[in-house]
Amino acid sequence: MKNNLYRDFYIPLKLTNKHILRIMKITFASLFIFITGLFATEASSQVAKVSINSENIKIQALINQIEQQTDYLFIYNKNEVDLNRKVTVKAENKPVAEVLQNIFDNTDIVYAMQGNNIMLMKGEKAENPIIMQTTKRITGTITDEYGEPLIGVNVSVEGTSNGTITDGSGHFSLSASPGETIQISYIGYATRRIKLGNESTLDVQLKEDTQALEEVVVVGFGTQKKVNLSGSVASVKVSEMAESRPITNLSNALAGAAAGLQVTSSNNRPGDDNANILIRGVGTLNNSSPLIIIDGVEGTLSDVNINNVENISILKDAASSAIYGSRAANGVILVTTKTGHTGRMKLSYNGYVSFQTARKNILEPISNYADYMEYMNEGYTNSDVTGPYTEASIQEWRADAGKNPLKYPNTNWLDEAFQTGVGSNHTVSMQGGSNAIQFYGSLGYYSNPGIMENAGYQRYHALSNITANITDWLKMGINFSGYYGKADPGSGSFGWAYATSPAMILRHDGKFGGMQDPQADVSESGNNMLASLYSKRGDNITRNGKGRFFVTVNPIKDLSITGSMLYEYTGNNTKEIPVFHDFWNFANNTILVEGKGQSYINQSSTRNERNYMDLVAHYNHRFFSDKFGIGVMAGTSQERYTTEWENYGRKDLLDLSLSVLNGANGEVSATGNKQVWAMRSYFGRINLDWESKYLLEFNLRTDGSSRFLKNDRWGWFPSFSAAWRISEESFMKEIEWISNLKVRGSYGSLGNNSVGNYAARSTYANRTYIIANTVQTGWAITSLANPNLTWEKTKVADFGLDFGVLNNRLTGTFDYFDKRTSGILIQLPIPSVHGNASAPTTNAAKVSNKGIEFTLGWNDHVGDFSYGVTLNYTHVKNKINKFKGDDYSLSGYDYIKEGGSIGDMYMYKADRIIATDADLKIVNDMVAANPKAFEALGRIPEKGDVLFQDINHDGVINTEDRTVTGNTNPTDFLGLNLFAAYKGIDLSISFDGAFGYQGYINEGYFTTTVSKDHQLSKYVVENAWREGQTSSKYPRLSSQGIIATDNNNTIWMQNRDFLKIRNIQLGYTFPKLLTHKFFVEKLRLYGSLENFFTFTSWKGIDPETANLVYPTMRQAVVGVNIEF
Repeated sequence: MKNNLYRDFYIPLKLTNKHILRIMKITFASLFIFITGLFATEASSQVAKVSINSENIKIQALINQIEQQTDYLFIYNKNEVDLNRKVTVKAENKPVAEVLQNIFDNTDIVYAMQGNNIMLMKGEKAENPIIMQTTKRITGTITDEYGEPLIGVNVSVEGTSNGTITDGSGHFSLSASPGETIQISYIGYATRRIKLGNESTLDVQLKEDTQALEEVVVVGFGTQKKVNLSGSVASVKVSEMAESRPITNLSNALAGAAAGLQVTSSNNRPGDDNANILIRGVGTLNNSSPLIIIDGVEGTLSDVNINNVENISILKDAASSAIYGSRAANGVILVTTKTGHTGRMKLSYNGYVSFQTARKNILEPISNYADYMEYMNEGYTNSDVTGPYTEASIQEWRADAGKNPLKYPNTNWLDEAFQTGVGSNHTVSMQGGSNAIQFYGSLGYYSNPGIMENAGYQRYHALSNITANITDWLKMGINFSGYYGKADPGSGSFGWAYATSPAMILRHDGKFGGMQDPQADVSESGNNMLASLYSKRGDNITRNGKGRFFVTVNPIKDLSITGSMLYEYTGNNTKEIPVFHDFWNFANNTILVEGKGQSYINQSSTRNERNYMDLVAHYNHRFFSDKFGIGVMAGTSQERYTTEWENYGRKDLLDLSLSVLNGANGEVSATGNKQVWAMRSYFGRINLDWESKYLLEFNLRTDGSSRFLKNDRWGWFPSFSAAWRISEESFMKEIEWISNLKVRGSYGSLGNNSVGNYAARSTYANRTYIIANTVQTGWAITSLANPNLTWEKTKVADFGLDFGVLNNRLTGTFDYFDKRTSGILIQLPIPSVHGNASAPTTNAAKVSNKGIEFTLGWNDHVGDFSYGVTLNYTHVKNKINKFKGDDYSLSGYDYIKEGGSIGDMYMYKADRIIATDADLKIVNDMVAANPKAFEALGRIPEKGDVLFQDINHDGVINTEDRTVTGNTNPTDFLGLNLFAAYKGIDLSISFDGAFGYQGYINEGYFTTTVSKDHQLSKYVVENAWREGQTSSKYPRLSSQGIIATDNNNTIWMQNRDFLKIRNIQLGYTFPKLLTHKFFVEKLRLYGSLENFFTFTSWKGIDPETANLVYPTMRQAVVGVNIEF
């Protein structure tokens, strides 16, 4: 039986003292109804129906029957409602509102329905009455043009907070009065307004609204319709990715997602898998990463759970980026997290389990130790040195053929290096609200053991966004996000794998093995790759918390003013203690090498704090009968960053099981530092349009940074853009197949202040010197100051075309861009009189990027089958316009010189491998002409060696013959996304690729130099030159690092082009008619393959990554999305 405790709270409304008390009671009762019904799921109650067939039934009995058949609770004053009055009810599966309307019609009782509560009130006139308008229950169904029910449609009484949403069948129920206007709105459909008469049923069909369907894009400090943009902005929808892909770092979700966006997975270790992102290529010799803005404040993509992301915008040109001024030279990525909405509360769960393996098929090592020994001897012999292995020992090992693996192991470290990792990710979120308050909150957990042992990662994360509409002119909100991450202490380094011999048993019965070959040096046992992963223990914990409070005031129509404050804290604590392992000979169960060494404990702590505040005003209004529109934004912001770190260490732990500094009694070390910098900014934007056809935008921002000295502290960054929507002209109306056609152009100035906090000042360090045979301590200048240091400045011109044809089934964009950066910070040569102090940083270099990009998309449906294709492509050419004159910078093969490109590779060009007598004659003729022809290389090439090209044709091979042979940055990259769906089944495939670049692969074991301290690649040694061959891919094996490997040359340079099928996913969404029986709004199951297919000629572990880093993971995923 339901508790009707609050029925006596309603009393007659007369404004005596007694009645004032009654009003207070009514207010309390109404508040109770509001609170209990605010987040209630109204879908079921709105359409609750009853079946009652009774004659002369008392009102009390009727109320009881309705309460028994529904979730409704009646609230009334028994002194005001005649509960003994008898009525006749003939209702078969009728809405409750209709039953109440019939029994209380033409009586002095009125009713109000809110959530699961029904209040009965006396409607008689009284002295000084408070008039209550008679209401009735309106029910109905909202459908689309095809008669399909629309879920979540907003149905409200215009001008009031009285509203509801449609349920899973498109039904709604709402209390309203005759003469009021019912407003029906839904994203992507034209809003309907219906003035209510005497009807109690409304069945409404909504039609798609072309303008409503126009995409709204987040831009700097605001939003704009995409059709009204005059700058170059791309929008990325991540909701589909969040529901079907194992993306734990948001940066990896952007690969292939937009034109102009290049995403490279440089390191794939869990918890440290931030991708490198470039927008329109490398734009500077320094940091080329774009600015990341999360909910209006600078952040990092790794801080965000992809399940919480609502929208991502890529700002690529000066017009769209200039509002962020000095940090926007490399473009801007705007991330907006989810917020609450008016309507029923939605509870969601997204989760998956992933099975991870390494991409390793092309890295096959020599695992047969007998073969390994033969190749080693071959290399020593080619170097005129006796091989270390006897033929007898080789045959002894080969004869065993795996019969006694503990004595004669043939270890394939590639198999031993990796495990099948089983990771999982779980996110639970709540979203909903009323007209008064909206909220979104989520909790998540991510666990990934990874594909290398002791290198896993766990993370807990939380987010909460709450907005409260205090009045119709005041809004307040608070946003909070945070995470706790813990990384395993293992190195996750792939480097030790190259040093692991096939004669080593990595692990057996929980013990680590050493070299099982009696001829081997037992010290090589320390190269055990698995042992290296467990070489230390400790903690690596990161904590992050961020809170933002904001207030929005609307003092007059069309004007809003928002002020916000944010505080963010990130702390990292690490502890490291060495672990020493014994290395065993398992054949005789003895210890080859005893685990011992210098014990120590090391602790470090890093704290980063950020304080941010801003004040931003927006004014938007249309004049001249809405033909002319103006939008003005103006604001100011201030931020302060503090970084502080300490590192403590102590040697000689009393016991290796101890994990505190006091557990050691040896030498103590302690270091620490603190850095602070701040910036103050003023910014503004003006948007003008005439009939939404002719669009102008002006942006201006000025930043003052503490990183520069007083005279050069402030930078000014203006931009201008214009667009013409040709498709809106009257002369285009007859061309019906053109849905949208717009030309646009922009030009502006941006900046880059990534110069270090104290680059404009001299820095000092404590040093000791010997003066007059006495050790003296003092301070020394470590870097010279440049008091005139200022911003890098980037000027960008962009010309674009946007189009849509065939009712926007085919859409596209095209852009040409010219980006020029000057004042790039470099260190110029200084006289040696300055001693060991480093040269000051100077605004001296210039770089330009020019290119084109385009995006094409096709979306259509045939009956229940829908499909879509999106292709994006970018070509960019980089040039160093100014550097150091004729001087250049060279580190390895990385070459920077005026007139070249960033990423140029500088080395010898391999002419051929000397394989025949005719090849050798070329060498001999060069020596005959000039005995010093190869002096610079240290020796005269022989058969099996590489002959380098004489680039300058002087008959001598030396460093003057090195030249630019390739570039490590791609000139072209693309993304291709395919989608198809049919009756709940969906399939999507994502491709991305990069082209026009090279890489150098002579690293680790990918070499022809044999050595006991590293492995050998089966691919390389099988393709090395041997006597009798007339051609080969690689030079002969050697134990001394002959010419081919001593000098960087094109033998080891390879094409790095690749095309990846980044993701394939298949999902099924169960019909709502089925899921609603179990109170489930949405249920989707899916399977996904991530990084399974790569098409490339690159012979390294992955064309995206360096050879020795944590390799790319292939992931097979099963997951579920549930919404209640």
